[in-house]
Amino acid sequence: MTTEKLQFLVIFIAMFVSNGLIAAPQELSEGSIEYFASPAPENSALSRVVSDKSGRIYLSWVSQEGDLARFEYSELMDNDWSNPETISEGDDWFVNWADFPMLSVNAGNMAALWLRMSAEGTYDYNIEASFFEAGTRNWSEARIIHDDGVNAEHGFVSMLPMGGGSTMFTWLDGRNTKLEDGYGEMTLRAGVFDAAGKTLDEWELDHRVCDCCQTSSALTAKGPIVVYRDRSENEIRDTSMIRYINGEWTEPQSIHDDNWQISGCPVNGPSVSANEEQVAVAWFTAKDDTPKVQLALSADSGDSFSSPIVVASPKTNGRVGTAILDSGEIVVSWMDTTEEDAVIMLSLFSAEGKLLDNYEVAKSSASRRSGFPIIEEVGNSVYVSWTDISSSPQVKVARLVFE
Repeated sequence: MTTEKLQFLVIFIAMFVSNGLIAAPQELSEGSIEYFASPAPENSALSRVVSDKSGRIYLSWVSQEGDLARFEYSELMDNDWSNPETISEGDDWFVNWADFPMLSVNAGNMAALWLRMSAEGTYDYNIEASFFEAGTRNWSEARIIHDDGVNAEHGFVSMLPMGGGSTMFTWLDGRNTKLEDGYGEMTLRAGVFDAAGKTLDEWELDHRVCDCCQTSSALTAKGPIVVYRDRSENEIRDTSMIRYINGEWTEPQSIHDDNWQISGCPVNGPSVSANEEQVAVAWFTAKDDTPKVQLALSADSGDSFSSPIVVASPKTNGRVGTAILDSGEIVVSWMDTTEEDAVIMLSLFSAEGKLLDNYEVAKSSASRRSGFPIIEEVGNSVYVSWTDISSSPQVKVARLVFE
């Protein structure tokens, strides 16, 4: 084992045992929604809201001027946004409603990724990343995080802050889809990178997965958990998980056997959140042509999960998110398609899975242009970002506060 890997594992283990005391759950009452002025300009979309362990909130988005795409971010400070800063830009990016740039913040360090075309094929693109070190206050030169050199699809990334300022990336990797003797399978891969962007380790997690559904990852008391849409030989595309426990990845395991057989990718990935032993997974399925958003809960870091709780059905197109509040209560975001205008909804559940309330965040659209709403918890608040397409596309932000 190399020195770098040994140091990583020491940090990795220490991270799980350093927080022995867990605060007692707090009771929540009614929630109130606050809408922020957006720091993003017109013609902005593809937003993500993220936080660090101290509770600082960051908003990232992509703004476009003709063929030029610009990846920017801003920090929320005393309810005001800082001046936007540009991370990267290019006129040869892969810009997509479901697969888009991401920012992660970790102890003052940041990691950012975007997608750049690698060849003339529609889905030939690479994952590029840059790393910001708190010590130097500079972004590193961009690098491709995968080393296969194959012109194929690489994307649908989730990022998870780890110990020592490192970050775990999980992504769909199409290196095996370009074979000389035919079409291969989309794979799920993960890698850990230090604060400067150096690769500490990399793995193939699953050799056959759905081609274009988002991945999601979270940190439990026992280690990272990754959820994704799997793909069987019979085209069953249900939600699976894989966990890193005691220095090894487990075998893929289904969260629940919906047995949704579908011949194409639904472009509608699952979401996972964790707080110590508590884990929540939400996902979309349309078994028997009945759309559903479902939620499964675990109280043992993912060793076992509850039976699915139906969050919404049938008037939904999914696009889910999850968050676990300090109180232990769980928030699921989803799209309601009952009316002509879709609605961004948040559903609040108790730690045991009892529905407590539903909240309407904003009118939206079921079209791809509206994208995927993103949620992030801080304490007993949830931040939401989305794209308003009622006129010129623009990123919007709100906060749901539970008192």
